[in-house]
Amino acid sequence: MFKEIDFEKATYQDIQINSNEPMKPLRCFAGAWYHKVVTSRKLWLGIETVITLPEFIPDESRKEETVLSGEKIMRFLDTPSVYLGSSSDYENDIGFGFFHGKVNGVLTKEKITFRPFWRNIYLENGKEVNVYKGSNIDDSEYYFFPGDKVKVSLLCLKEEHLTLKISLLEETNIEPFRSIRKELNPPKEFCVENIIAPGNGIRDTEYKIVNAIDQYHNEGRPTQMTKAKAINCIFHNVDLFIEHENKFVKVPFFKQEKQVLLCPAENGFVIEEHNEEKKVSIIPEKSDK
Repeated sequence: MFKEIDFEKATYQDIQINSNEPMKPLRCFAGAWYHKVVTSRKLWLGIETVITLPEFIPDESRKEETVLSGEKIMRFLDTPSVYLGSSSDYENDIGFGFFHGKVNGVLTKEKITFRPFWRNIYLENGKEVNVYKGSNIDDSEYYFFPGDKVKVSLLCLKEEHLTLKISLLEETNIEPFRSIRKELNPPKEFCVENIIAPGNGIRDTEYKIVNAIDQYHNEGRPTQMTKAKAINCIFHNVDLFIEHENKFVKVPFFKQEKQVLLCPAENGFVIEEHNEEKKVSIIPEKSDK
């Protein structure tokens, strides 16, 4: 039976919690360049991390014409994302996508900001529902930028539901984002509750961290080579929550049983690891040399 837990009172333990069964090997999913770390399935109850959001350098040759608010614009076919997720009965992706914004009430023609999103799947009246939602473009207090250092918590506070919390710890020094923020509403903590996540909290669940260069019109298709880069995404520390030996504990994510995917080619990534910190740069062009 699920019981409410005070996550603030979790005791940190620098341990690995073993699984009863070996992890099934995971395969790369086509259509994006991504770094993904996935835990084994246990009764995990949440994940918490501090992330420095990556800087994105687009491929100027990969563009398409699209319509934004009735106006034709050119957009890049590559776009970065950084997110967490869980999977018990269904997969959930919850974190940041790179979007357009509004500055002084004017919609930007270029993408400028990482904004929170959540994609969850569940059954409703016997039918599978796949929902994608995000923060409102008018709520600039929830704009996050490349170089921002943020704390992200994804917690099972309620049976089969997740709560997402994001707070800004350190503001970016990267221009033009530092100057853009001065024109926006002051930053606030972002929170969305009751994200439906079937099985979470009552059945074994895997948790993950991902940073990616996604590609428009390409999901499930062969990943395209690109000169785009998403550099210096830093997971400063990542922790998981679980009940262990009759105590509610927080344990280091990277010390648990896990699988790491670097897709579609390992040499398209630069990875630096130091203690509980992991710095990831996605540089697809490296893999072509």
